[in-house]
Amino acid sequence: MTGYSMGAAARVGRKEGIVIQTIRRLRTNSTAMFGLIVLALLILLSVFAPVIAPYHYTEMDMLQLNAAPSLKHLFGTDSLGRDILSRLIYGGRYSIFLGFSASVLSMAAAIVLGSLAGYFGGWVDNVVLRICDVVQAIPGILLSIVISAVLGPGFFNTILALAIGGIPSGIRLTRAQILSVRSEEYLEAAASVNCSSMRIMFRHILPNILSPLIVGFTMGIGNTIMLASSLSFIGLGVQPPAPEWGAMLSAGRDFIRNYPWQIIFPGIFVFVTVLSINLFGDGLRDALDPKMKK
Repeated sequence: MTGYSMGAAARVGRKEGIVIQTIRRLRTNSTAMFGLIVLALLILLSVFAPVIAPYHYTEMDMLQLNAAPSLKHLFGTDSLGRDILSRLIYGGRYSIFLGFSASVLSMAAAIVLGSLAGYFGGWVDNVVLRICDVVQAIPGILLSIVISAVLGPGFFNTILALAIGGIPSGIRLTRAQILSVRSEEYLEAAASVNCSSMRIMFRHILPNILSPLIVGFTMGIGNTIMLASSLSFIGLGVQPPAPEWGAMLSAGRDFIRNYPWQIIFPGIFVFVTVLSINLFGDGLRDALDPKMKK
């Protein structure tokens, strides 16, 4: 076995050990586990919404318009007599999926572009960074609004608008991590046995910088959910009758004085979801790199 092969085998064993250690640290972090459990419950509610929700999200009860919370409608009803609890449960399918899918798309593009910029440097690095500078000069919410206004409202257009806004920060994170490991000996060994640049980047560099990328991805989901709710609130995101939480907030704002539950409960769901993601993300960061723990 060559020295290069032995080094690769050693890295595989070390990665397995890191995974086990990370899980153990997470299990001892009560705050992170609380966030994970709450998030898992919200996801399960969304996935099994047809079974769990007491009503379909479009079902109307014309005798219960703007009804207050009761045993029949635990969170009350909206101006069309639709059960708010049922709409919130179904709405997780939109809000959580928006945050997750936009973050995945954003991180995938950022990893590719950041890897090219960090590994090759030179004009590639300059072009990518200048584009990032231009995009990041625009506030994130404003950029998402502009893109949504150009593309038009809708579920998939909202995903694209949110993803584009998150790419520059992911590029900078990926590039910084690649620059920190680019001079490592195992990369020189890989180059000495004529490994292609693409293989070195995605087979040898990327697995060794995944920890901060995973943390960045996790923390970005909460922010993306907030942005998605903001776009829907102003009418540029997911459109009614889809029960996206931001759209529910927008529909209930006209009734906040007389029927406050129409805006309180959607706001609580957004708050709890983002908080649980952030708590888990903080714990995951500490578990992956204990030196970062404050």
